Amino acid sequence: MDNILEHFKNITAIPRCSYDCAQMKAYIKAFALAQHFSVQEDEFGNILCQKGKPNICLQAHYDMVCIGDTSKIELVQEKHILKAKNSTLGADNGMGMAIMFACMEEYEHLECLFTSDEEVGLIGASGFKMSLASSCLLNLDSEEEGEICIGCAGGVDVIATQKLDFLPLLGDEKIYEISACDFPGGHSGVDIDKKIPSAIKVLARELGKHDIKLISIKGGERRNSIPKSAIALVASKEEIQLFDKSLHVKELEAFTCKEFIAQSSVIIKTLNAFAQGVREWEISLGIPSISINLGVLNQQEDVLRIDCAARAMDDESLDILCDETLCFFKALGFRVKSEGRHGAWTPYIGSFAKKVQEIMQKEYKEVSFGAIHAGLECGVLCASQDKQIEAISIGPTIRYPHSLREECDLDSVERMVKIVKEIIKG
Repeated sequence: MDNILEHFKNITAIPRCSYDCAQMKAYIKAFALAQHFSVQEDEFGNILCQKGKPNICLQAHYDMVCIGDTSKIELVQEKHILKAKNSTLGADNGMGMAIMFACMEEYEHLECLFTSDEEVGLIGASGFKMSLASSCLLNLDSEEEGEICIGCAGGVDVIATQKLDFLPLLGDEKIYEISACDFPGGHSGVDIDKKIPSAIKVLARELGKHDIKLISIKGGERRNSIPKSAIALVASKEEIQLFDKSLHVKELEAFTCKEFIAQSSVIIKTLNAFAQGVREWEISLGIPSISINLGVLNQQEDVLRIDCAARAMDDESLDILCDETLCFFKALGFRVKSEGRHGAWTPYIGSFAKKVQEIMQKEYKEVSFGAIHAGLECGVLCASQDKQIEAISIGPTIRYPHSLREECDLDSVERMVKIVKEIIKG
């Protein structure tokens, strides 16, 4: 474990926010070459490392969701729990990378694939075209030990924009700041069913209860994160007394403003009408089947932009949800588009999955097969290959990914290292 933690500390010391991973990419290549692996890189920044005659390919993504102060991640260890101070931890998928580095130091026959920009739409995996030497892909991006993931949701992002018009204020209104701060946040896939409140939705509900005019509004951190903060500047003739005591309000006496957003009412009603969260449930798998997250609300000068992340466990449902969301925003006067679509990974239990189950049963009394209501790269990567690839996903327990509360269970990491090494040995 000391070696794994040392690798993870080295990883967290290198900037690797999505779209900004040049230093991390260079580190991976240098490390692989030092361990005498051949190294290939494609135009999307995917790094394929091969050594000997491998039967298995370990895979993880090297970008992370950056929330809070990730310029210098400060690790905090409390017994067997690892956290970060005032930022996301990056155990998703940094701990998987640390396990891969340790295995690269030990084994002569191994294949390792590090993919890019997974957290912003599986971009690297979607562009991957290099040939895998192995027929078995072991993804290390799952977040619940003792489970073998054999399927995942497909996803698509929906972006709605509206050109804003402005009207003059009468001059007798007071200006207020209403904010929703320090909400729990969470992953828009694995946490979407946990009744975590969206800061944007809570703020919008409060705004809808007052006779106000919007001056500006913004909220959220990432499309695939449940919003933990939102803020609005409003004009009101009456003193604002909040109904929701989890919010904050203050009068901006020194703030001068002459205009408000003409579409104030439509914007507030749109945010309130948007059905955030789980739309349907997959009873057989015990996970959501269809969900959507209104992740980011951003106003830049005279344009309002809304970013949503839609997910579904099958491609037809994903397309229907995307179309419904596009129509919803169109009907309210927004311009809309979709992007970053990736299909669902259909659950399958093959010989590789059964072999991994046998190995894991040495550590756990019960080892179940399941699927995850989030994006994993397995299905996309398998579809990129000319030969048949069987993939599964496992990983240590990581709680509250994509939030300031993210934490990793180090005992589960230790067990996962033993399992991965057993799988490699065959």
